[in-house]
Amino acid sequence: MSQATKSKYVPIRYKLLASYLILVLIPVIVIGAYAYLTSSKEIEQNTRDNLDVAVHQIANNMQFRVDDVSRSAEAVYSDQTLSRYLSGYFLDWERHQITTQYILPRLEAASQLPKSKVRLTVYLNNPTIGEVYYLETEQVLEAGERQYEIKHASRVEGEPWFRESLQLSPVDFQWRQVELDKKYGYISLLRPLINYDTFELIGLIRVSVKLKDLFEGTAFGELGDNSRLFVLDGGGGRLYPDEAAEGEEERGEINETDYIRIEKSLGDIPATVVALVPVDSIREQLQKVQTLTVFVCLLSIVVLTLASLFISKMFSKRFMKLIHSLQAFKEGDYGRRIGYKGRDEFADIAESFNDMAATTQQLIDEVYVSKLEKKEAELQILHAQINPHFLNNTFSSISRMAKLGEIAKLHEIIRELAKFYRLTLNRGEMLISIEKEVQIIESYLNIQNIKYASRILTSIDIQPGTERYETVKFVLQPFVENVLEHAWYDDEISIDIRIERQSDTIVMTVSDNGLGMKQETINAILGAGTEKIGYGIRNVDERIKLHYGKDYGVDIQSVVGQGTQVRIVLPVIPLISADS
Repeated sequence: MSQATKSKYVPIRYKLLASYLILVLIPVIVIGAYAYLTSSKEIEQNTRDNLDVAVHQIANNMQFRVDDVSRSAEAVYSDQTLSRYLSGYFLDWERHQITTQYILPRLEAASQLPKSKVRLTVYLNNPTIGEVYYLETEQVLEAGERQYEIKHASRVEGEPWFRESLQLSPVDFQWRQVELDKKYGYISLLRPLINYDTFELIGLIRVSVKLKDLFEGTAFGELGDNSRLFVLDGGGGRLYPDEAAEGEEERGEINETDYIRIEKSLGDIPATVVALVPVDSIREQLQKVQTLTVFVCLLSIVVLTLASLFISKMFSKRFMKLIHSLQAFKEGDYGRRIGYKGRDEFADIAESFNDMAATTQQLIDEVYVSKLEKKEAELQILHAQINPHFLNNTFSSISRMAKLGEIAKLHEIIRELAKFYRLTLNRGEMLISIEKEVQIIESYLNIQNIKYASRILTSIDIQPGTERYETVKFVLQPFVENVLEHAWYDDEISIDIRIERQSDTIVMTVSDNGLGMKQETINAILGAGTEKIGYGIRNVDERIKLHYGKDYGVDIQSVVGQGTQVRIVLPVIPLISADS
């Protein structure tokens, strides 16, 4: 070898070191970045979920109070006897007796129903019923006393809110601020009052309640420090608390980019509960995760780099020893032998070199190639049975459950996973009983239901007697997996599996209520179109035809937006086990 050639030679020590460093740095950086991003998203999502639950509970508490106030109006509206009295015409003594002995006690009872203090006012078109009302002094309005009144509709018949409320259906009602409600912090429920004999409008029911009685005293502290909670009306304006009632600091401009915004609409009242929670509440957690991730990555890089230096130096010495011996043999030193202590690959090479390369290499090739082909065949069978995507997702779910401390679910999913692979890897069978195929898909669905919190609604209906017939292994799972990956668009998905005998065939039907697909997509899946997709489903069809003929296989019917039905047709053949 010339000196010029030697000067361009890169020692294997540096090649090994470079390869080790690449193999170390890339995975560490990728895994570290993935771990940080995943943890950050998980922390943020968990925080948002917890806040959403808290705001939902607050809104439910407010809605409960709204429903409680509505009971007053409902009590007056549903009292048919009261309706007849309020719409009738009576003489003075009779009118006094009815008013004092029935009408006023019923109104008082209705005003006492809610826990909150309400002002119950009935506006009547009938002028023969005397008015009973309180003076609306500022002191009374500020205090929000519990009261009940009867007023003639003529007092407010010119008001737009009164005329609009009378246009409501008898079974409808509305919440709005009328007259002095906004000034004194009230909101009123308005509902038409009818005569049940003639179904004519006889007046209007108005139940007024203080906004603070509806919205104050909720579980504010659950949202954390420096959080903001308020209620917006249907137009987006501040309903409660009134901006004028807030402190100077609270009235400042709100930069919503610094807050997490959670909203929840109330059911009957046209209002929305809005919570603003500072993002600083999760930044501290994210900073801790970032610091820990960087520390672990740097420590891993240092340790693995030192290990790479040691390994590259060790291997380079052994390689150089072999290279020197081979160079000597090439130069005619046929008596040169490699002296090597130890039992490893280098010792085998040294021994093979010393025993002469030809015969030893031939034996090595025969054994190596034979074993390689055997292992490759076993690997192909194993890969045909195991779905790497499913296994990866399941391990991710197991990791997540372990992090969240969900021990019961963790035990359950591991047990189902072990059962699944015990069934699928058992003796490498290609033809199995329908009973075992059903057990495989049940185990698969159990694992998926644990991962997706029981949001997969399944139904498996097997005609008695069909369990003993044979089927090609793994004919159901690709279709169920396809439903979960491509058809699921709603909160829940329904999967129905039916197995029955029809004449001389076994028909397996897999139905779902998912997205559905076009006929062009079905043709591409089954290989009838120019573009081919869905290898797993097409593989099932091809394997069935390979085993039983072209009269059997897979048929797909689908309607976009309604779902898909897959029919798998097999011949009726009793399974003959290897044992028998």
